[in-house]
Amino acid sequence: MILSKYAIEAMGYEEFPETDLIEVHFGILKAYSIRGMVFEQSCEEKISGVVSLSERCTIAIAQSINEASKLLTEDIFADDEEEWISDKKANPPFLLIYFKERVPRGLRGGYRREKDGYIYTYDAFPESKTEIREWESDVLPGIVTALTVKLSTLERQIKFIPLERSIFGKTNDGITLFDLKVTGSSSAYISCPKSIDKINSSLESARSLLPVLTKDVCRNFYEALNEPDRMKQFLGYFQFIERYTHSTYKSLNYNDNAKATFNVPGRINESATKFFERIFTDSKNLSQRFHWCAIIVWKNIEENDVNYFLELKKVRDRLSHGEHVEESELPVGRAKKLALKLLGADQT
Repeated sequence: MILSKYAIEAMGYEEFPETDLIEVHFGILKAYSIRGMVFEQSCEEKISGVVSLSERCTIAIAQSINEASKLLTEDIFADDEEEWISDKKANPPFLLIYFKERVPRGLRGGYRREKDGYIYTYDAFPESKTEIREWESDVLPGIVTALTVKLSTLERQIKFIPLERSIFGKTNDGITLFDLKVTGSSSAYISCPKSIDKINSSLESARSLLPVLTKDVCRNFYEALNEPDRMKQFLGYFQFIERYTHSTYKSLNYNDNAKATFNVPGRINESATKFFERIFTDSKNLSQRFHWCAIIVWKNIEENDVNYFLELKKVRDRLSHGEHVEESELPVGRAKKLALKLLGADQT
């Protein structure tokens, strides 16, 4: 909806001339509640360290959303934190992900108002959101996936509940500017106590996992995390397993990875090597490649996991062939657990 000049000014905004220039460095804060994890009672300060996932992206976990925000941005997140928590029906601890754009943006004129030491603009930077949107689409799924894996265990899985998405900027004078603020709503579980050291270690481990979690590899896992439909959940986790298997297999080659698994007799070394190499390179289907990855790369995958995979594949194949499978019978939990294990989630 496009508002008239009168309506915008009625909201308290004043139109500034084109000669008035403000340079603003924009960023975005993504706030989540963490379900399934709490700080250990012995923790004096219930806040993690700041972990840099890239040059322009940092994260922190805290009992207080404002303490996490001050750690990342040097500013509070909510004027009244208790009221904000009540409105969101949220529970701590909270995860904050902060991404800052590469270059500052210039605002000439436009509608602005100042209140409580902040500058507010009305839809003044529509073109400046491109980099933020691309980051949310391309990079954020890998971040949430990596954090889910490293803060979960196979038996105690955590879940991130999206609470709020806040886009804001900082002027050269250090004043915070808000141009757009979009909010969302949060929707019996057992929470696992974690120490500060364990949380910091998990955040660092998540950073090391990010390089393998490309958008194509992890998008199905990411979409399944907050998907209420069990059929879509199952297919999402299985499609992740499928994509991750193919991606891992394609990173392997016979001489460097597979050759050592064969005990080739010296007396027929050349012909036997060609024979086994052909078996390896001719592995085209998912089951073959899953077995190769389990043999060569995935050192934590055991016999039961391979059997579980084969059972999951049978269910997926039945669905692909149009057979009816009751949603209540879909092995969603098993599919998610196998996906977590492939990515290195702790056993307990």
